[in-house]
Amino acid sequence: ASVPLSRPPPPLPPQEEEIPELEIDVDELLDMETDDTRAARVKELLVDCYKPTEAFISGLLDKIRGMQKLSTPQKK
Repeated sequence: ASVPLSRPPPPLPPQEEEIPELEIDVDELLDMETDDTRAARVKELLVDCYKPTEAFISGLLDKIRGMQKLSTPQKK
């Protein structure tokens, strides 16, 4: 008597990558004196991030510089 071959289980659906929540307090960054201080703070917050963070940090600092220009009253 032949034994019926059991089928392999269907493949599991790919698991969604767990994306950790991260909040960056922009007001805190705006209060800092220099871009270096800001960059260091953002690097601290992203310490668990395994993807490259340099481009993100420089983009964020550019945006913050733009926000500073908006929030600082222009002297005439």
